[in-house]
Amino acid sequence: MLALTPLPPSNNLTSDADFDSVYEEDIRDLSAQHWTPVRVATRAAKLLTRAGARRILDVGSGVGKFCIAGALSTDATYVGLERRARLVEIARRAAAHYGAERATFVHASLDDFSFEGFTGIYLFNPFYEQISALVEQIDEATERSSIWYEHFVQTTVTKLDKLEPPVAVVTYNGFGGHMPLLYTFLGEEPAGTDQLELWMKF
Repeated sequence: MLALTPLPPSNNLTSDADFDSVYEEDIRDLSAQHWTPVRVATRAAKLLTRAGARRILDVGSGVGKFCIAGALSTDATYVGLERRARLVEIARRAAAHYGAERATFVHASLDDFSFEGFTGIYLFNPFYEQISALVEQIDEATERSSIWYEHFVQTTVTKLDKLEPPVAVVTYNGFGGHMPLLYTFLGEEPAGTDQLELWMKF
């Protein structure tokens, strides 16, 4: 198992409060529950790129914090997949504000989007909102449904299974499912409210 080396302290990391100032108030209010903290995003991006990922997909990218932080802290390309059109537009404006030219965002359903060509995947428990009464709903577009939750989790597992190696996956707070058998667990470390896990398909 690979020992994940801790992220060294840095005074150059923007705080979440500073980063989130680009967003409107209702989006800032959701940050603690729904958007990846900047420090966690930076670390996750570095784990993926250290594992060789060059084109990285964020499933359920929300307002784009992971992709933007990744694009600003590594030399990889990031694509955020998000089914809410409003969040995609917000993410695009934030990326333009921060000059994150290698962060792009796609408005599409998971069912209709191909993972082909990606060498890195980031998953911040993207479907949990559908089953948990403990998190505030982003909007009324998502109904709580265990059936849809299981569908999206299994769809993700299937798409991961079909990816050609090498591909690296980092999860934060998991994603609700089990990684396909051909993925090797390389390590974990505490991060934010939970932990980051690194998986690799060789």
